Amino acid sequence: MIAVGAQRWLLAGAVVACVCAPRPAAAESATRARWLMGTLWTFTAESHDAAPAIDAALDTVASLERRLSNWSDASELSRLNAAGEGEVSDPLFAVLDSARALAETTDGAFDPTVEALTLAWDLRGEGRVPSAAELSAARAHVGWRRLSLAGPHVTLGDTRLDLGGIAKGFALDRALSTLRARGVLSASLDAGGQRLLLGAEPCSVWVAHPVERDRASVLLVLGPGSLSTSAQSEHSLRRGGNRIGHVVDPQTGQPVATRASVSVFACSGTRADALSTALLVMGRERARRFATAHPELGVLWLEPEGTRIVAEAWNLAVVATAPFVTLLPSPSTPLARNRTNP
Repeated sequence: MIAVGAQRWLLAGAVVACVCAPRPAAAESATRARWLMGTLWTFTAESHDAAPAIDAALDTVASLERRLSNWSDASELSRLNAAGEGEVSDPLFAVLDSARALAETTDGAFDPTVEALTLAWDLRGEGRVPSAAELSAARAHVGWRRLSLAGPHVTLGDTRLDLGGIAKGFALDRALSTLRARGVLSASLDAGGQRLLLGAEPCSVWVAHPVERDRASVLLVLGPGSLSTSAQSEHSLRRGGNRIGHVVDPQTGQPVATRASVSVFACSGTRADALSTALLVMGRERARRFATAHPELGVLWLEPEGTRIVAEAWNLAVVATAPFVTLLPSPSTPLARNRTNP
């Protein structure tokens, strides 16, 4: 599956708050923010030259936006889609290589070749409901195995690419590499709700209600790595009486019918971004099996049931929950305190 189009870049923050433990004031701390990829990127870093390092990291994201966006006909990705094949830059090849690997890992629940579905549902516009014939025709052009990578050369065949479900996480990883190259050892990177943490100090993160995004639901304490959340409520379109979610199932071609959210904590932004989308497409049962098979991932599933939220956490310690959250026991999840937030 994929979070359709650059729409994945437009998501509201899935993390309500993140508070990192204080560090000794031995180095300069700086924060910079910039609007990129359709959302606000806010970076905080500590080093002896933090501000220029952050500016360079944000420049890295800006450069990637010009390459990976479907929103501009002049981007490298759009030009590749128009040509159907060609030699590409190192960043575009790297993200395509990761996307193909993650599509295989998720058995196609994440798929970077869903551009035909993005266009069929007009997910970068006002939204529309395609006819059965139009949807069938669009689905015929979807399939990650059609993407061929050979050195710098990429062949698409009759498919086209939409990197909205992975590009933001990939850009976070590249930005972090820029910070590390400039000597930054501690940083918190926020890309419209997806976070990437560097350093030894833990951060307390409240994950939002899957529908009411300004309500904190579950508290996690995270170390180095990235937390990404996917939910249909984060961005959707309405056409007539139809609500069109931004996450589509590559196999059915339909927007995923769920009010749940899924958060994935992984070692990299790339993996967290793509896998949070994939697990939302899979649904709770398949997501649970996937998490059990991949103990290196932390997964939090939140789903409304009446006035309450039912939460399941796999390979992830839950520190606290809001009063309206029911946390189900899981043998794979250490409950740090399992207390209710007052």
